[in-house]
Amino acid sequence: MLNDLNPVVRDLPSWWDGPPTFDVKPLNSATRPDFERFAVVVRFAHAGTGEQIRLRYQVFGTTSYATALMSAEQTALGTSLSGPKAGDQVLYYNQNAGGGAAPYISEALVRVDAYATTSSLGKVAATAATRLKSATSGKLHVSPAPSPEPALVAPQGPDLTLLGTARLPVEVVAQMLVYPAPMEMTDFFHHAGVSDFVYGDYAVNADTRMEILTAGFTFSSPTGSKDWITAFYGGSSGLSQGVYLNFESDTGQYVGAFGNGTRGVLVVCRSSAPGEQAGRSCESSLVRVIDGWRASLAG
Repeated sequence: MLNDLNPVVRDLPSWWDGPPTFDVKPLNSATRPDFERFAVVVRFAHAGTGEQIRLRYQVFGTTSYATALMSAEQTALGTSLSGPKAGDQVLYYNQNAGGGAAPYISEALVRVDAYATTSSLGKVAATAATRLKSATSGKLHVSPAPSPEPALVAPQGPDLTLLGTARLPVEVVAQMLVYPAPMEMTDFFHHAGVSDFVYGDYAVNADTRMEILTAGFTFSSPTGSKDWITAFYGGSSGLSQGVYLNFESDTGQYVGAFGNGTRGVLVVCRSSAPGEQAGRSCESSLVRVIDGWRASLAG
């Protein structure tokens, strides 16, 4: 997928995968209209700048609603820029967000340090539209991914609903945490024998506006999980008896970390609404989930 962004991005090796969102029920069930079936959000971030790319694949119950949504977008943003045809209808816009290190926004939801040309953006849009049509017409078939190790996904219980899992490169972890030194964190994992991890995306049942992201690691050393927690959370007041849990005020999300031997788990609870801080429902849910998960790791 990252290679598909070549027409838009510069310095492709410096672009890293971010954590995806499997936007299915019950996530945001309190506000989700019935005609919105599901969506998948794919993210990328540029190391060393504030640039981001966000692709949202959304499926609606009817063509008429999808058409009405496009019309509403056009009414709000005005006449579309000229650009290549993609799918059945395409709109192009450039906007200036007016602040931040990457203030330029090019639709489809691409944030860059200058406006992307519509010809370049159109190539990405056309690729996304072609793959989406292939999937909905039954032409595209994906082999099922192998089941993850049970200890590296959250135990089934009353607090969370699993939205989806994937195996992702370890570079994604720094994006989950909005970590200020992503290269250093990634280098630590590589030296600890970790190149990828089991990713989990969950809705918090007590407040479906909240989303929990998890990362399950397998370290090469029998002290790997302890070394990881000590390296990144050893001096924090949020660390107690080998478990780290804290609200990170700079990122607006709750972060937890724990492990046993070669296996470690990172949990992040955040709002599914961009720019909104995580609610207190995250804290109580994480306490319960971590207690149960630690027992699973020890078993």
